[in-house]
Amino acid sequence: MSVYEATRFRYLFKSVENIVNKELTHLLAPLCITSNQSEVLLVLQEFGTLSLKKLGNLLICEGKSPSRLISSLIKKGLVIKEISEKDRRTSFLSLSSGGQDLIPKILAIKTHYDRQLLEEGIDFKALSQPFKAFIKGTSYEEKLKARFMWDE
Repeated sequence: MSVYEATRFRYLFKSVENIVNKELTHLLAPLCITSNQSEVLLVLQEFGTLSLKKLGNLLICEGKSPSRLISSLIKKGLVIKEISEKDRRTSFLSLSSGGQDLIPKILAIKTHYDRQLLEEGIDFKALSQPFKAFIKGTSYEEKLKARFMWDE
């Protein structure tokens, strides 16, 4: 294998990521949220009230602190931030009623898009194996395991 193959892999991977993100952005636009914002809402729906740190440990879309992402969702009235009474340095995040109302719409859009991807006839299970090998031992493996998206 040559350096060219590794370079090509990076560009192919980035191209697929860009196509998927662009399509999800387009599909979610009527809801006035981004793909990353939808991930936050879905994680809060699945796991309930979380600290900013715990939320960050579950998000795939953010490598660092999701503070800006959360701020945008608070401004939109989709997430509620409450300061801990025990430790004023800690805050807890949960879905507002507006955020809860968006969940079925987000799930419908993402499920429809996932079905479209399946119609491409790609063996996603086989394709996932090299990616899992690449991710193994990183924080992303832990995030995927915590979200029950990692099978051994």
